[in-house]
Amino acid sequence: MPSDITISDIIVLLGFFLAWYSMSWIGRHYKENDKTTLSSISKSYRNQWMLHLLERSNRMSDVALIGNLMRSVSFFASTSILVLASLIAIFGVVDDVIKIIYGIPYAQHVSPAFTKLKLLLLVIIFVYSFFKLVWSLRQYNSTVIMIGAAPDVFDEDEELFSYANNLGIVLNRATRHFVEGMRAFEYALAALAWFIHPFLFMFTTILVSLVIYRREFASKTLKAMIDD
Repeated sequence: MPSDITISDIIVLLGFFLAWYSMSWIGRHYKENDKTTLSSISKSYRNQWMLHLLERSNRMSDVALIGNLMRSVSFFASTSILVLASLIAIFGVVDDVIKIIYGIPYAQHVSPAFTKLKLLLLVIIFVYSFFKLVWSLRQYNSTVIMIGAAPDVFDEDEELFSYANNLGIVLNRATRHFVEGMRAFEYALAALAWFIHPFLFMFTTILVSLVIYRREFASKTLKAMIDD
């Protein structure tokens, strides 16, 4: 542990992880209880999509749509690897990073060991994001495989609904992990402020959390999806 780390740094860092965990927990909790959130409404649309998909004889357009989603996930997974490579390279030029930070007004002056700790936080965030995004991509692949394996016609409605439900489960889990991977990117932006000052870190963490909360519970996109 760096000798120049302060109580303020520890408290703000704990608050950062608490805010991140709380937003993830709130999203899952409200989603599981069918509250009106962007996640729960999107889940309903995806379940309808899987049901209508199985009722169609030609499913190529649906596979193409899932392919577009997979490209988005793949892009951010690749980006997280590039960011990780850049962060690891920065460990070799920490002294130059400190000089840049010292040039910022009101920036906190810290030791190289403390600066490396802050870099390590970003590394951890993007490692987490990478694993979430890769698992999301694999589940999207599983969704496509299930679509390809689905029969053209189901003998009973119960069999159709059961298959559509299982498809929805896999697709919704893929989306959930994608959202959690993207959320790591958002909180990584908040963590950048720690290089300047712990109080700015606290402010950006609160700001990012409020933006995420508004988009999940009070966005115009949510209202349009509810009205539809």
